[in-house]
Amino acid sequence: MNDYYGTNNMQTFTTEGGMAPAPKPPKNKNRHGAAKVVALIAAVAVVGGAAGFGGAYLAGRSRLTADIVSGGDTSSTVSDASVPAESAPDESSAPTLNELQSGAVRKEITGVEFNSDGSYMYTRDLVDAVRDSIVYIEASVNYRGTLTPYCTGSGIIISTDGYIVTNAHVTDDMDGFTVTVTTTDPETDTGATKEYEARLIGSDTDTDLAVLKIEAEDLPAAILGDSDKLSLGDDVVVIGNPLGLESSVTKGIVSGLNRQISSNERSLSSIQTDAAINSGNSGGAMFNMYGEVVGVVNEKLINNYAENVGFAITINEAKDVINDLISKGYVTGRPIIGITCLQVSEYVGAIQGMTPGLYVTDIDMSLPVARSGLVVGDTITAVDGTALTSVAELTDILNGKKPGDTVVATVSRTDELGRTRNVDIEIELGEFSGT
Repeated sequence: MNDYYGTNNMQTFTTEGGMAPAPKPPKNKNRHGAAKVVALIAAVAVVGGAAGFGGAYLAGRSRLTADIVSGGDTSSTVSDASVPAESAPDESSAPTLNELQSGAVRKEITGVEFNSDGSYMYTRDLVDAVRDSIVYIEASVNYRGTLTPYCTGSGIIISTDGYIVTNAHVTDDMDGFTVTVTTTDPETDTGATKEYEARLIGSDTDTDLAVLKIEAEDLPAAILGDSDKLSLGDDVVVIGNPLGLESSVTKGIVSGLNRQISSNERSLSSIQTDAAINSGNSGGAMFNMYGEVVGVVNEKLINNYAENVGFAITINEAKDVINDLISKGYVTGRPIIGITCLQVSEYVGAIQGMTPGLYVTDIDMSLPVARSGLVVGDTITAVDGTALTSVAELTDILNGKKPGDTVVATVSRTDELGRTRNVDIEIELGEFSGT
């Protein structure tokens, strides 16, 4: 639970919706947390000073518990061999979002009434038309060689051949995904479900977006609308899978526009709504009354003074991110220095006899920094004239820059005779490739 909590002006945001956490099988992954001294500049610099939403997601994935999983079914398992391995997209053949959306059409339902502007007159008709485009996602972790279901979330089908948009915090640290697609019979209003194993195409914690892919045909793809056309007070409908309750519908209004609920400069603006959002709604859709997706649900506000304050990422800003994730597997245009370093504070420097700053332990030879003259053993004491002793300070300096820009690093260098001198080195920034 602590992984997904954060505070902002005494407001608490969570992905877990207040659920008690289930024990998570241990994962054998190497992490660079706050307690670690080693920090990978490449990974941190690209996010512009903050990883993800500062650990402060709101709507969240719903953890699987014994009392509620897909309406009470707790017996589902996924075999280790059934999940395709994640692979980088083939850029030469990757479709564009516009191409994927070409097959998205409004579902025709007999007897539906529309307003004069083309919007649905009744919410029930809108829901009948779009609900099958929202899927149920079950994510698993690899525990002792077996994929074990751990949490659930929601997703939006954006193409008839199985591309699905969800939240990055639904897919983060997960090893396998099962997607349940529901097809509703309009005559009986009953749904037939089919499960697919999904592979992760790309994920971006900065914007909290991810894309999954299942191998399927003729799926009911949602139409992505224009979130810039929203106005305060507009009716919106949220469809997702809160607490594992599939295809749950809530309705509200647009309570706020262009909300920036994160300190991360690269996060996307959000739509605020009073529609009920709970754990497991993450990755689901916010629809306008035309049946178009205008937001990707990802957050809610939880504190003692707030009720029904939820958020969805605006679909207009999400489109470029989705395009990049599909075509490249990462978001383009983000700068990276490309070094691994030790953070040496003033205190540690005094104790260890080291120069305070970032002590370079490794350099990525595939990036421009390899041609800069920076070498392992240098200590970066300042960048562009600003003194620093931490990765966070460096990422603040890199905010607003782009690949190809240059920075001047002041380094402290000790030669073979033990003499120390300061050198200014011009470093061209590379592009972060998501790894």
